[in-house]
Amino acid sequence: MTHAGETGDLTRAEEVAYVMDCITDGACCSIVGVSNMGKSDLLRTVYSAEARKRFLPDTEQYVFIHIDFNLMVALTEQGFYELILRNTLEELKRLQVPPALLEQADVFYHQVVNPSTPFLVPLSFNECVIALGEGLGQRIVLLCDEFDEAFKEIDARVFLNLRALRDRFAERLIYVVFSEQQLEESRREPEIAEFCELFAHRTLFLGPLNDTDARRVIRAFAREEEVEFSAEDEDFVIAQAGGHPGLLRAVCHVLTQAGSDPPTYKLVRKRLDSDHNVRGECAKLWNDLSPVEQDALIAFVDRGRPGLEAWPPEVEQGLRRKGILVAGRKDQLRVLGALFEGFARRQKRVKAKKGPPGVWVDVDAGDVWVDGKLTPTLTDLEYRLLLLLYGRLGKLCDKYQIVESVWGEEYIDEVDDARIDKLVSRLRRKIEPNPGEPRYLITVRGRGYKLISG
Repeated sequence: MTHAGETGDLTRAEEVAYVMDCITDGACCSIVGVSNMGKSDLLRTVYSAEARKRFLPDTEQYVFIHIDFNLMVALTEQGFYELILRNTLEELKRLQVPPALLEQADVFYHQVVNPSTPFLVPLSFNECVIALGEGLGQRIVLLCDEFDEAFKEIDARVFLNLRALRDRFAERLIYVVFSEQQLEESRREPEIAEFCELFAHRTLFLGPLNDTDARRVIRAFAREEEVEFSAEDEDFVIAQAGGHPGLLRAVCHVLTQAGSDPPTYKLVRKRLDSDHNVRGECAKLWNDLSPVEQDALIAFVDRGRPGLEAWPPEVEQGLRRKGILVAGRKDQLRVLGALFEGFARRQKRVKAKKGPPGVWVDVDAGDVWVDGKLTPTLTDLEYRLLLLLYGRLGKLCDKYQIVESVWGEEYIDEVDDARIDKLVSRLRRKIEPNPGEPRYLITVRGRGYKLISG
């Protein structure tokens, strides 16, 4: 089925058409994209009534269920099944399905939430899906957002079970999975392989926005913020962000704050390099690359295409699939946007002076590394706390020192223990591999905190 010419003003119209073609064919599909490349935006578009009306021959034959796996109550089999059924019940209530079927589904849901025995969790989930598959008379489409962590951490039998349910209902049960990594690259157990087979020939790699869609994002930002951008402003934003949705919005924000009319692009460019949001988006993209891809990208920005010749062809292919390397004028390869190119160029210097395993702070760049991996961008308070602890590595910092260094001496009597504890907790979530069992930021009960090298 082809939708050329009928995509209208939808953002990522070709990608939406691809997903809808899969659904129309009764096929499962996988959407893979690096951090903030727009996977969730694409999912919301697919879920929208407008897209369904435009692309599906008979919208009444489908029940779309949007599941955000970031909302799992617990990263367990029970938490996985509970979230799917909870979202399913909410959608069924909205659609006003027959009361008897809804009541039956609700009973199974509560058996998953409060099982008399663990065996009832998968059994009740399966019975609920079977009841709905046989009772609704419609295709059930599960739109699975933020799927990576659940897929990596939950028992492999869960996904073997999903495959079995799919085999039972075939085209009447469709999984559309949105993830940062290809599923088969995340796990390789035999049970997982059977689940991954569902997506083997239906995987879409999500790249940067095209010029038209990038301008839609910029204009939407302008409407929301009640500002005006000229055509020259839009060109500047796209040149810096390269069609990456997260970077587009970050650049728009800095441009809005520039405070000159017309803006001085040289000054804005300087501010972009130090902006928390911009650095955060670049750091997320960098961390989505494998060490080999990082090294290859550094070689590319340093020497151009000859810099890639030392790596196998699949490394370049991976960078292209992730939208990091894109075709420019005359099909010449270039890096996604000036900002990420500059970020990648700086990583050569960072790698040269990066310290041993543990926590390492590049004070000049404001970047924080843990075990060789760039952390998410810290807030001002988090960064001040880390600098205090880093400057006294291995030594105790009491709560008075923390308040004075982070908030200022005038806040000594105003910042209580709970506020400090919350700040420490937020910092741990960004620098600790397992925040619940900290390795680096250690509490010395009744005395304060210290940072150790590992």
